[in-house]
Amino acid sequence: MGLLKFLSGKTFYKHLGIAFLLIVLVIWLTVKALDFYTQNGEHLKVPGLIGVNIYELKHKALPGNFDFVVIDSVYDDHFGKGEIVLQDPAPGSHVKSGRKIYVTIVASQPEMVAMPDLVDLSLRQALNELKAESLKLDKLSYVENFAKNAVLAQRIDGDTLAPGTPVLKGSSVELVLGMGLGNEKADVPFLIGLTESEAIALINNASFNVGYLKYQDSRDKMHSRVYKQQPGVDEKQKAAYGAYVDLWFRSDQFFNFDSLVDVYNSDTLNLIPQKL
Repeated sequence: MGLLKFLSGKTFYKHLGIAFLLIVLVIWLTVKALDFYTQNGEHLKVPGLIGVNIYELKHKALPGNFDFVVIDSVYDDHFGKGEIVLQDPAPGSHVKSGRKIYVTIVASQPEMVAMPDLVDLSLRQALNELKAESLKLDKLSYVENFAKNAVLAQRIDGDTLAPGTPVLKGSSVELVLGMGLGNEKADVPFLIGLTESEAIALINNASFNVGYLKYQDSRDKMHSRVYKQQPGVDEKQKAAYGAYVDLWFRSDQFFNFDSLVDVYNSDTLNLIPQKL
């Protein structure tokens, strides 16, 4: 009888209500605490860091309290020492505050590599070897020799280098090649609409040197594209081996390259930009 009287009394229901409210309050406070700890639903856009110097970045107050972690360093002459060339997550990604951003920067000091043996290789093979060893092409020099487009010598600053000689990564190498025994010429490639790196690779593989580079808009590795070339290109355009090809660039953010290529095609050239 006493228990039943207590359970039916106002005091029991009063304490039961208080206990229920306390449970609800504890649950609410727990959820809020978890939201605060994990920033639930709060996402920030990752800024674009390509080209930013990592040493300056560490002193900048960026929103989001991101933690920047350098995971690698490379040689890249398009950027200055210490500048970021790759980042993960990518620019524009949405992440939580405090997220680690992994970056690859340009090395402060280029590494040493062994000079590869390029003699007797074809031009294409030699260019691939240079790229594999993080070396650059300085220029193509052609001499009269029956071994057309075969490497006869490899030089840096005019000096012939033996295979295995230590050189700085990123050094520029001159290739001396045979041009055949006749007064032969090579086809000029169609470069309109290509990026700088694509155009340069195609010029070199076609047995030509890169000449004058002019940027009508600011130079941008991602968006600068060829809108004019000299020598020009048509179905019969040829030039001497080792000739220089000049390029003019516009940004594809401000210029319609599809329409420009259509103009060339409509002139019965039937030429499509080539890519390696």
